[in-house]
Amino acid sequence: MAKPHHLTGENGFHFSQPLVFPSPSPVGEDSSAFDSAGGTPLSNGTPSSAESCGLPLCETKGIKYISAEQEELACGWGGFTPGCLQLFNTSKGVLFFLCVASFLQGMTVNGFINTVITSIERRFDLRSYQSGLIASSYDIAACLCLTFVSYFGGNGHKPRWLGWGVLVMGLGSLLFALPHFTTGRYEVRSSTEVGVCASNQSLPCAAAASSLSSYRFVFMLGQFLHGMGATPLYTLGVTYLDENVKTNYSPVYIAVFYTAAILGPAAGYLVGGMFLNIYTEIGRETDISPENTLWVGAWWIGFLGAGAASLLISIPILGYPQRLPGSQRYIVMRVSEAHQLKDGSHKKAADPDFGKTVKDLPR
Repeated sequence: MAKPHHLTGENGFHFSQPLVFPSPSPVGEDSSAFDSAGGTPLSNGTPSSAESCGLPLCETKGIKYISAEQEELACGWGGFTPGCLQLFNTSKGVLFFLCVASFLQGMTVNGFINTVITSIERRFDLRSYQSGLIASSYDIAACLCLTFVSYFGGNGHKPRWLGWGVLVMGLGSLLFALPHFTTGRYEVRSSTEVGVCASNQSLPCAAAASSLSSYRFVFMLGQFLHGMGATPLYTLGVTYLDENVKTNYSPVYIAVFYTAAILGPAAGYLVGGMFLNIYTEIGRETDISPENTLWVGAWWIGFLGAGAASLLISIPILGYPQRLPGSQRYIVMRVSEAHQLKDGSHKKAADPDFGKTVKDLPR
């Protein structure tokens, strides 16, 4: 039954619009249109439970996850997404690999470097200011790359930036240990030989010292790669964790991440000190002891191990998607919380008119 009725619009214009009153349907008919819990009618076109699996944030029994933009959310490398890898395609899996990466970074840069710097000075005839340049190369690289990595990495694929950064950091560790294999064997010179060489400054002695001190550029390049690789770890890594966990869980995840970074230097001091008790020329006997001022320990072992571990840990990090499955709900929740109104209602993030007026600014 239709009944004409005059309505007044928002602009004050009167218009006529028929109001249609549907006749009540018999009991039993259209029972599917009501919710079984509270009798709430469902809107037309609402998908059923089977059809809703095509919507975003739907978790299926398969291993293929698709976001609202049809973006692949499976863990893998290109088309290779085995099912066993999807067990780590969670926020806890990301946290584990990032903790290992931060642990290796702290152990290498803040542990091994500070432990073996005196042995490197003795082995390669470096001066104090030269070893200072080696140590400061890390901070110089971090300062140069910080703005670039934060801007482009924040708008790009964060796991790929993180993975390549850890890989570059591993290459820097391997490069730092390279001078041990490219130089000759370490020959221990007695105090009398050292005194004669220092006072006379003969040509062979000066040439040998100059060739060894030139390796400082290799050490500086290795430290520069350390700084480049660690830059996305502490900028994009924290952001990636925050975007893929609940708001109340985010501080816990970030705290665990930084705890691993703090434990790294402690392990670096302990392990590096143990390696320095081993003679640098492994397998070769020597008459001097670690208490001797001419002793040079195996300073390079730690960098080889940390470099290899960084290369391995970068592989799973490179396989993570840009967003983890189910992370969209956390993004919507953060937007809703930031634009919460006084009456407690929330604006929908999908509203095309939302954010175009001053009223939508966070209060």
